[in-house]
Parts: sequence; structure tokens; C-alpha cells
Amino acid sequence: MTIATRGQGVVVDPPDGQTNTQSLQQPQQIVQPVNGGSIQLSETGILAADPSSDQQQMNNELMGEDNSEVTEPDFPHAKLALLDEKISSPRWVVPVLPEQELEVLLQASIDLCRKGLDVHSEACQRFFREGLTVSFTKILTDDAVNSWKFNIHHCIYQNCERLVELCVVKLSQDWFPLLDLLAMVFNPNNKFHTFNGTRPSETVSPGSNIPDEDLYAQLPPDTRTPRGWLVDLINRFGNLGGFQILLERFQSGKNLTVSVIYALIRPFGLCYEFLTVHTIVKYLMPIVEMVPVILDGLTDDELKKEAKNESKNDAISAIIKAAKCLVARVPNEEEMVKSLEIFRLKMILRLLQISSFNGKMNALNEVNKVIASVTYYPHRHTGLEEEEWLTAERMAKWIKENRVLQIVLRDSLHQPQYVEKLEKILRFIIKERALTLEDLDNVWAAQAGKHEAIVKNVHDLLAKLAWDFSPEQLDHLFECFQASWTNANKKQREKLLELIRRLAEDDKDGVMAHKVLTLFWNLAHSDDVPTEIMDQALTAHVKILDYSCSQERDAQKTVWLDNCVEELKSGDKWALPALKQIREICCLYEPSPNMNHSQRSHHIYYRQEVIERLQNQHSLVILVTNSLTSYMDKVRQIAKENNGLDPNNFFPDNRYNHIQQVQERLNFLRFLLKDGQLWLCADQAKEIWQCLAEEAVFPSDREACFKWFSKLMGEEPDLDPAINKDFFENNILQLDPTLLTESGMKCFERFFKAVNSKEGKLKAKRRAFLMDDVDLIGTEYIWRVVTNSGDDIANRAIELLKEVNTNLGPRLQSSLLEFHETYISECLDRLRAHYDTVSALCHEDDGIKDDGGLIGLPVTLNKLKGEAVKMCRVMKVLQEYIGECDGDFTVERKILPLHRACRGKHLALLVRFSNT
Repeated sequence: MTIATRGQGVVVDPPDGQTNTQSLQQPQQIVQPVNGGSIQLSETGILAADPSSDQQQMNNELMGEDNSEVTEPDFPHAKLALLDEKISSPRWVVPVLPEQELEVLLQASIDLCRKGLDVHSEACQRFFREGLTVSFTKILTDDAVNSWKFNIHHCIYQNCERLVELCVVKLSQDWFPLLDLLAMVFNPNNKFHTFNGTRPSETVSPGSNIPDEDLYAQLPPDTRTPRGWLVDLINRFGNLGGFQILLERFQSGKNLTVSVIYALIRPFGLCYEFLTVHTIVKYLMPIVEMVPVILDGLTDDELKKEAKNESKNDAISAIIKAAKCLVARVPNEEEMVKSLEIFRLKMILRLLQISSFNGKMNALNEVNKVIASVTYYPHRHTGLEEEEWLTAERMAKWIKENRVLQIVLRDSLHQPQYVEKLEKILRFIIKERALTLEDLDNVWAAQAGKHEAIVKNVHDLLAKLAWDFSPEQLDHLFECFQASWTNANKKQREKLLELIRRLAEDDKDGVMAHKVLTLFWNLAHSDDVPTEIMDQALTAHVKILDYSCSQERDAQKTVWLDNCVEELKSGDKWALPALKQIREICCLYEPSPNMNHSQRSHHIYYRQEVIERLQNQHSLVILVTNSLTSYMDKVRQIAKENNGLDPNNFFPDNRYNHIQQVQERLNFLRFLLKDGQLWLCADQAKEIWQCLAEEAVFPSDREACFKWFSKLMGEEPDLDPAINKDFFENNILQLDPTLLTESGMKCFERFFKAVNSKEGKLKAKRRAFLMDDVDLIGTEYIWRVVTNSGDDIANRAIELLKEVNTNLGPRLQSSLLEFHETYISECLDRLRAHYDTVSALCHEDDGIKDDGGLIGLPVTLNKLKGEAVKMCRVMKVLQEYIGECDGDFTVERKILPLHRACRGKHLALLVRFSNT
């Protein structure tokens, strides 16, 4: 008979790492009957006859091989070749019917083994290693088992009987492939036994009163699935003397390695529920008693060697588990079960202490298996009763007493999979309330100063576990953070900040978030913290407020806003960070939408409302203005005592230089005014102008002031319109024109146009202004700028004069000639005044020579040069005005312009001549 199944390869893991199985994947099933024909069973169940005549030919070939291979014992080589061909073909088949390849090869192998000749037959050895293992793996574990008929299953059972006989014959020789197959056959949960679970036993009938002493296996209490065939196979094993051979093998004590013990005891650990108590007591209990002695006698080097291979390391735990299964069947052996469990933990601990990475990984797996058994099934009751002695409490106590955590933390923390195992242990300890503060210290110390990978893994671990910490443990963890912060370098602090931030990301109750926010706040206030790290701490502080899942998130933000305001009130030391933090927290709120308050949901707060609250409760604009003026007073005093002070290198608070101190305060004020829809009042405007523009310590102060007020008077002014004129006249127009810069001129120009527009003297038209009243506020100051400032600023003032005086409104356009005369007369009057001054200086007694040359003091010369420059600038004003007006007149004139009168006008004449 041959069987081909849809292959789902089943992997058998022998203890010595051998791979004795093949992946089985085929869609067809073939059954070959005794008469040589074959029946193919397709997946749809359609039958088709296919005669075959290969058997006789193979027999003939076998005879030829047997005659030629005189040095080897007789073995059906042809059958072996045919079996190998069938099971290795893409459309594999396994012959299981009587007198076919598998049965013939099994019987031949049994015969050779009984004579002790199997080791001299290379073909027989190859059959054990390959064909036998692959065949039984397919017929016992493949998914297609469920689709076969009874006669096929019965043939498989008969082959299993022969396999058991073969295993008994070779049992004393530790033949691993056969021992693995014995475990497969005795496994009650393989596909074959599961499918045939209801088959009755031929050796033990239901309800029989055969005493245990006469049987090796008995039907289980559950009569629904007696697994009679498995019972019969176990009894056959015993009747053939298998249990006696097994006992004698252990009693010999020869070469009992971990692999050998595992391979010998494993089959009976699988089928322990079917063994009679008498069998266990007589044959297996002596073995169970030997196992701990043998394993405990292994030296560290031997144990380390055994642990190199993962399957071998698993074998130690599997041996103990199998022993526990067997002992659990015997009444009144609870102490033995307990001692085996203790021994299992002892071996795990030894492996943790001495093993390499692979050994430790497997030891950790074993620890987690024990944890899983006591954690998830605390009330499970099976025949094993594993949890009766080893409870979660005892397991936690064992971990603590044996310092398992400290052992695991020694190395390999750079491996993420290793840390995952550690995480499970820690979660268990936390759940059992057995985690001590010392344990937390050990976890934290494991990453201190270590490689970046270790730091990341431990930080990830703590971020996951922190939610399960008690308040005391959490407080202690934060103490660890702060202690590490002091001696950490920049990179370490960045990592620490990231870890702390992660702890509060998903906090719904606000407890963790509050702790983390407080910690960040304290870290940012540390004097020894670099500014960059402080900024990172404050950024993380804001992120936590933003990402907070707490229902009181708005109240949380309010608390920290008020804390920042209190910092601002306390002095200049932490003023800038406080201002930045207020701004960042306010920006977490959305800007106010264009809707009525009645349309808004009652629980939504907008940025403008938050700023209004701060202004109403703390007078924040006044507070920041006072902070600026107070700061400038201190700097002014310091500058008097230290000549040559550089604002770029002057750090009053050891963090931010002077330019930043001024600019950050101004930026924050503008933020309040703009986003809070507030007006800057007269008192604050004057204070800022006075301390920065009029009493500037450095030129940069005045420049910052000019730029700030220019922005304040942009398209959406933030200065109270009611005070514009007063501020313009009493502050800006009082500033020495020589102090103006480009930014100062821009600031003046914006105020000049805004004030005169409000007074109706300038009319806005598109992007330009039309003058409607010659008496503009600030005109005289412009003339002062023209005559007293530097060239660039004077040119800007001249352009401004030209702009306002050449863009006249309708009222002045009606009397244009009169305006021309008035303006030109004003320019000439100013020119004459400067000329008179020059004349007076030239006719001073000490300033005239006979030849008309200038002599005298340098002061007089400088005055003369200054007045000459003023004359030139007045003439330039006049020139620009006349040129602009002249350019605006595009029609032909009665009186030619001077430039045409003096040099004529170019003409182009085209002259044509006729050819005639």
C-alpha cells in the first residue's frame, strides 16, 4: 500500500539538534493495494485504476545487489531505493500496506538488529536516518490523516507495532532517530492518535478488571477518547521488555548525557496519562530518582557545553517536566513533585549564571514559562497539578532570594529580544508587589554610562513598565532621573528627556503627567544645565501639556501659566524662559475663529481668552514692561562701571546675551498685543521708548525699539489710536534726529502718516497718501532730519518730503501755483538762513585771510562744512521737488525747460531722393 498526502510538513525536534523530518507538501493521495495495482484518491475523492508492474522488477534488482554486495548483511536495497523515490518525489507516497516497502524494510531492520548486524549495513543505517523517519512523520502527523479510511489507518497501526518492536531492540543503544520516532508514536496528541481516539483497545477491554500489575498501559478515565491503539502500542512495548531495558539502561549509568536522558524519558513523559501506576513505580520512578542526581552532578563546563545548543538547553527543562508528569500519577508523591520543581528552578538558575547568550535566552524562556504557568492558570487542576506547590508568591520569592534580576541585568541588554524576556519577569514581579526600590536602582544602573543601544533598550523597558509602578516606586524612579541628570553629558540628557516625556504621553488620570511636568520644570531650573538642554526640557514640558489625555488638561495648562507668571515676577534670572513658556503654552490653544461667542461650544477655550485672563489677573503687559525697564536700569548701571561692554558677549543671567534679553521681551509683548487683541497703553509705550530709544545703553537697544514700534504700527496697529498723536509729538519728535537709523526713519514715517491721517491732513488713496493740509504734524522734524542726519537717512527724509508735497489732495490741487510758490519760498528761506550762518562764520575776525582763504580753528571749519552740507541738502530738496513737478507736466510748454534751452534738442531728419 502507498499513501500520498497533501503535505503539511511536521518538524520533529530531537534533543541533539538533528533534523530528521522533511517538509511534506503534495496535493494528492495514492493507495496501492496488495495485488500491485494502485488507486489514486484525488482531493475530490474520484477513483481511477492504474496497474503497476514495478514490484517484480525491483525484486530482481534486489537479488542482483544482494549477490554483488557480499560484504554487507542482506538488506532489501531495491525496496529502500523505491521507498526513497516515493517519499522524495514531488508527488510523494508512503507504502504502508502489508508486504510493501515500509513493512519489508521494518522487518528486515528488526532481523538485522536482533543479530547485531544493522551497524554493518550502511543501507539499514540510512533507512533509520531518512526513510523511516520521513515515512512515519508523514503518516502520523500530516493533516491528510483525517481523510484516510479505516483499513489504511489499521495498516499504519500495524507498522507502528513493528516500529515499537524495532525501538525495543535498539533501546539500549541510544539510537536517537528511533527514540524520536518512539516519542512520535507515543504522543497521544499526534494527528494519527487524535483521529483514532475512539478506537477500542485489543489488549484492554472497557470495564475489564485486569490488575495494573499485568498491564503496562490502561485506558484513561475519559471513555469518549480511549485511544485504544496507543494503549496497545504501549503494552506491546512493555511486553517486548522495553520498560525493563529502559530501567537497565539508566541503572548502567554509562554515558547518560542530557541528550540521552531526554531522548529516553521523553516518550513516556508524553504518554504518562496512559501508563499504569505499577509500571511507573516499578520501572520509571527509579529513573526519576536518578535524573536529578545525574543532572546535578554536571560540572559548570559540562552544563555550559550542554547549553550551547538551544534544543539541548530546552531538554533539561523537558526532562524535569516529563519526570514531574510521571510522578504526578503516583499517589502520595507530592514531595517528589515539589523537589522536582525546586530542582528545575535550580538548574535554570545555574544556566543563567554560567551560560552564553543563547543559554541565557533559553533559561529566561524557562523562567517565563514557569511565570506563565503560575500567573495565568493559578486555579487549573490537571493530573500534573504543577501549580499546587509552585505558586506565584513562591516564584516571586525565588526570584528575589536568588537575585535573578541582578543576574539578568549583568549583560546582553543590547539585545532587544533579551530585554523582552526581562520585561516579562519584571512585570511578574511588579504584579506580585515584589519589586523593591533596590531593584529599580539596579535596573537604572544597568544603563548608566553604557552603550547607546543598552540605554535605549532600558529606557524603552522603563517607559513600558512605569504605568504599573506604585506611587513610591514612581517617585523613586524620578529621583533616579534627577540624580543621573547632574553628571550626565549632553547626549545622555537628551535621552533622559525623551524617556521622561514618553512616561506622560498617555496619562489619562494626570498623575504621571503631573510628576513628569514637575520634573521637567525642576530640571529646567537647574543652574548647571546648559541652555540647550533647558530648552529641550521646556519643549518636552509643553509637549506633555499638549498631548495630555487628562480631562483636566485646560486646568493643567492654567496652573503652569500661573507658575510662569510667578517666575517672571520673581526677577530677571528666569524671566526669558518663563516668557517663552507662557507663549508656547498659549499657542497650544487655537486662535479665535470668526464667530459669535454664542455659536461656540462652552468648553472650548481660545488663545485670546487665555491671554485676556492673564492680562486681567496679572496685568501681564505691565509686568513685562516693568521687567524690561528694570532690566535696562540694571544694565545701564553695569555699563557705567564697565566701559567697552559688548552686548553680544554680555550674558546677565549666564544664558542669554543682552540682545536676546531685550528682543525676547519685546517679542513677547508683541505676541500678547497681537494674539490677545490688546492695545498698548500710553504709559507702557512711553516707558519702552524712553528706556530703549532715549536712554539706550547700546545702539542695538535703539534699533530694536525702532523695529518694534514700526511693527506695532503695521496694517493692524497694536498701539492705542487714541494716544498716537501724543506719543508721536512728545516722544518720537523729541528724539535727536542724528540718532535715527534706517529702522528709526521707517518708524517715524509710519507714525507720521498714521497721525496725520487720523487728523485728516493726509488722505489714504490706494497705496499712497494725498496731502490735504500743508500744516502736517512732524514736518519740521523731517527738515531737521534732512539737515542733521547722515546722508542715507537724510535722503530718506528728502524722499518723504517729495512724496507728501508732490501728492496733493483735491483742495490743494485747486491752488497749485500758490502751493508751488509757498513751498519754493520755504526752501529758499531755509537756504538763506544757512547761507547767512556761513557768511557769519566766514567774517569772524580769526577766520579771514587777505586772499579770501579760510583759516582759523577746526571748530569753525567743522561748522562751516556742516552748514555747507545743510545748504546742499536744502537745494537737493528743492531740486527733487522741481524735478518731480517738471516730470509730471507732459504737454509742450511755451517756455522751454532749461535743459532744452541750453543745449537744444536732438532731431532726426529723413531725406529721400528720387532716382530721376
